[in-house]
Amino acid sequence: MPTPIVSYEDALALLNRQLSVDMCLPPASFDLAFQHGSTLLTSQRLPLEEMDADRRRYRDHWELRLINYRGLTAVSAAHPRVLDAAQALLAGDNGNWVGDYSELRKLNDYLTPFALQVSSTSLFYTPGRIFWQHQPAASAQDVKLPQIEGYELRWLEPQELEAFRNDERFSNALGFKELRPDVQVLAALADGETVALAGASEDSNLMQQIGIDVLPQHRGAGLAGTLVRTLAEAIIAEGFLPFYGTSPSHIISQRVALNAGLQPTWWEFVSTSLNEISVD
Repeated sequence: MPTPIVSYEDALALLNRQLSVDMCLPPASFDLAFQHGSTLLTSQRLPLEEMDADRRRYRDHWELRLINYRGLTAVSAAHPRVLDAAQALLAGDNGNWVGDYSELRKLNDYLTPFALQVSSTSLFYTPGRIFWQHQPAASAQDVKLPQIEGYELRWLEPQELEAFRNDERFSNALGFKELRPDVQVLAALADGETVALAGASEDSNLMQQIGIDVLPQHRGAGLAGTLVRTLAEAIIAEGFLPFYGTSPSHIISQRVALNAGLQPTWWEFVSTSLNEISVD
């Protein structure tokens, strides 16, 4: 049973642990780094089967992962020479600027001789202090559903999800992934038709990721922010920390997160191999 998250400080402690193990570091690494004013953490990437059981669950593995979290940069790489090259680029304050195109291009130039390439960059949001201004609900069932004129909000039962499999209209809210199962889904209905879904996938033992889809003709009514906020409250009530990922260039998606009371928390970069040649 997850430990209740009763304060913003609890949320930060949980997030510190999550990101530490995601980066193949000991669980207390980020806590210690903040205490000592460190700006850069590095680690050798571990095989999936050797990573901490609390890591975010993905079937594919990365060659290099880099994050910037609250001004602290962490980089983990499979190959020592790649790690050395990345450290040279990220020294001092450079990690805070690595998301700029010119800096990403430098990083990609560092990686190319090692048969690596930029795979993705993402911006992740987590709940701000506003979520703990009042006592969190005791359970997801106790979270009060808001009223939106013209819409009915309700939780979907597990057996109802199958009807949305392969429905591209709701592909962000529902993933149907074996490793990251869909565990909570909040629907908005208009005249009995499902017009929006916010879904939570259990991406780790500590955190659940939120995805949202609203049909085009129902956008602009405040559904996205309201559903994301309500789902986040339900996730916290179940003892997990909600997080929301999007592209750094997707301003509309970022506004949904902000309207829901979430705050930008960490930026993440992942690289993959161009081909199957050794770089050692």
